[in-house]
Amino acid sequence: MQKYQEFSSGLTAIVVGVQLPEDNPQIIADDLSELVALLSTLGISVGGRVVQKRVKLSPSCMLGTGKVEELRDLAKACGARLIVVDRPLAPPQIRNLEEITCCQVTDRSGIILDIFARHARTNQAKTQVEIARLEYLLPRLSGAWTHLHRQRGGGLASRGMGEKQIEVDRRRARERIARLKAQLKQIAREKATQRKSRRNELKVALVGYTNSGKTTVMNALTHAKFQAKNALFVTLDANVRVLDPATRPKILLSDTVGFIRNLPHSLIESFKSTLDEVIDADLLLHVVDLSHANYQAQMDATRKVLGEIGADTMPIITVFNKIDQVEDRFLPRIMRGAHPRSIAISALNDQDVVRLRDHIYAIFAENFVCADLAIPVGETAVIRAMFNSCMVLSSDYEIEGVARFQVQGPEAAIARLKPYVIDGKKHAAVRSV
Repeated sequence: MQKYQEFSSGLTAIVVGVQLPEDNPQIIADDLSELVALLSTLGISVGGRVVQKRVKLSPSCMLGTGKVEELRDLAKACGARLIVVDRPLAPPQIRNLEEITCCQVTDRSGIILDIFARHARTNQAKTQVEIARLEYLLPRLSGAWTHLHRQRGGGLASRGMGEKQIEVDRRRARERIARLKAQLKQIAREKATQRKSRRNELKVALVGYTNSGKTTVMNALTHAKFQAKNALFVTLDANVRVLDPATRPKILLSDTVGFIRNLPHSLIESFKSTLDEVIDADLLLHVVDLSHANYQAQMDATRKVLGEIGADTMPIITVFNKIDQVEDRFLPRIMRGAHPRSIAISALNDQDVVRLRDHIYAIFAENFVCADLAIPVGETAVIRAMFNSCMVLSSDYEIEGVARFQVQGPEAAIARLKPYVIDGKKHAAVRSV
């Protein structure tokens, strides 16, 4: 079967955009800049940018004939061997562009898929990426093979013509996709079992545009040491850590794959099992790079993906990050006013991190309840579970054989301690943050 299209470091590329009458020129320019950043992640330099205004897309080459010839001359002049179009390309368009320009041609989706493939580390991530790449490749299996004759059957002359090689390749690709999806379902079941073991914990999930600083926020809040680089799609796997070991009730924080505009649909489908960490959370932290020139479009792209995975109605805190890099000093205050429950921070500032941690706890504390408990001192497992799931406001061990506690925590945690609640006494918690 045809191999994946992979791009080696050191290549020089030309990025191409097409502006239709309904398109915003600034968005087209931003998308090309983002495409340059994607290529930089692969170690590919950009020798030129080309944007053509068109009334409609050309079915043969996407671009007009004159612009394609101009593209060929530009590639020759700057030594480019790769052309990347910032729109989805059909197989005939790729073939025609390659024939005219004498360059390798791909689109944004092909570049994103290659980045995902390079950053995949776990078995789950590798399986998800391979499914997405096969589904991307399947309709692009070209007919330009030297062995496209039909495979004739055995020695009997009466036997008909067999399958074309292209048909064999497509069938093998579909079979491989089916096997990988079955494997991914098994992995998803194992992950679901792991999440089930955390069902009694409070869970927070980090979401946001790629390179918005989610992993840096994760490291700052949990003192973890996950790799945080100024590059796109560094994190593909769901990482889970305790927000603060000293915090009661315990809160778990997870970091997942970043989002991007025009993210290939096959990737969203393949990564749904990883994004289940988002759906299973009690609270989302939407991290926004406020220093980015087009932060609003990035916020919209994140909300769009959250809607696609069914997480757009969940409780959310918007975290405006990188305020130390914002030139307009009034912007963080304006954004906080425009977005209730939001907070503006620099993940590199320790005081800001403490404020964010307190802000998360305060949001949970709004729904906490208090209860008075009487637990036999011999019930050590119950007492241990109480300390893990609730904040103990006071304790009294003076009564022989029985310990009394006043606790504050989530209603679900208090419900699990119902047999030990004194006279059913339960009341709203007083916010202490």
